[in-house]
Amino acid sequence: MAPGDVRPEDHEPGTDVTRWLDTAVDDGEAGDLTASLVAVRSYPGEEGAVQRVVADWLRAAGLAPELRPTDDDVRPNVVATVRNGPGPTLLLNGHTDTVLAVDGWSSDPWTPRRDGDRLYGLGACDMKSGVAAAMLASRALARRPDLWRGTVLFSAVVDEEAYSSGARALIAGGLRADACIVTESNWTQPAIGSVGKLLVRVDVTGRAAHATWPDDGINAATEGARLAARLPELPLGAHPRLTASQCLLGFQSGSDQYVVTVPEHARLLVNRHTVPGEDAATVLAQYRELADGLGSPAGFAFAIDPPSYPAWETAPDHPLVQRLAAAYTAEVGLPPTFSYRGYGDANLFAGQAGIPTVQVGPHGGNFHQADEWVDVPSIAAATRVLLRVALATLPTS
Repeated sequence: MAPGDVRPEDHEPGTDVTRWLDTAVDDGEAGDLTASLVAVRSYPGEEGAVQRVVADWLRAAGLAPELRPTDDDVRPNVVATVRNGPGPTLLLNGHTDTVLAVDGWSSDPWTPRRDGDRLYGLGACDMKSGVAAAMLASRALARRPDLWRGTVLFSAVVDEEAYSSGARALIAGGLRADACIVTESNWTQPAIGSVGKLLVRVDVTGRAAHATWPDDGINAATEGARLAARLPELPLGAHPRLTASQCLLGFQSGSDQYVVTVPEHARLLVNRHTVPGEDAATVLAQYRELADGLGSPAGFAFAIDPPSYPAWETAPDHPLVQRLAAAYTAEVGLPPTFSYRGYGDANLFAGQAGIPTVQVGPHGGNFHQADEWVDVPSIAAATRVLLRVALATLPTS
């Protein structure tokens, strides 16, 4: 028997599905599991310790976690595969890294603090509670093989807050799935798409000269500024539900030391948000055409710097979206209002790997701010939504 295969003799016989959903996850355990992850500092590049906590919990739950390498030897992805006969594969994914702690916390960011239903701590909502929900859902499904057929693939990845090296490593390793749920904290508005991101670097090359005689040179700063002034003329992609945009992030030229020299180099960084149908090649062609139209004596070189993400959308009428809507309505009592927000690992699973993807997770607040929090009962609620979607995606017949 392969690692991760379900052994029916380990599990209790089938009971009513509704009763099972009500008892499959406990608020207290969900909060405690999230707190145990929050208590481990896991900035991008430092995720090894928290990944071991995830793997140890999965192992104790009877699963068979693998530690898969990413871009270094110290922060692996954690992957647990639960196989239960032939059928589709459902990927449950979350990231364990956090942003850097900002000033203004009212308590230690890595000491989980409960205040009523709220759990405070760095990463509580973004997104260690979502990882906890996916862990609990994977364990619950492993214990009830009579309710579904196929494969549940759990992954806790690293580096989403920086370069998404964890998700990229999974995809490069041959990731295959028929559906994906990224358990980011999108409780009030589950996401079914988002813009893409391209970081466009423009290097301008002029010719140095003594600044007393500027006509002897080609001023890269001036020529770069001419291009920057024309950026609003570029047509942006159109989409009925997503909005493309661009923003000049930086302009560098000249020397940090005072010198009377015509600048021979300049660099622009432009953040470009794309919609489906746009890619790096089409965007770079736009910028080149704009530069060519300047009639400039300077040289312009264009490149895409990391990180980049393709735009993605899972159509509102896609079966996965409809299953999520039904599961959410069953849990909340109201249909969801779907959103198109942010960018991150979901862009890679959907836009690069081609896996139909949705994004839903526990309810929280103060993302990337002091006193980040998650609503503890929503962790169990999100877990039940994951289970309902899983049962609809991995039917027994």
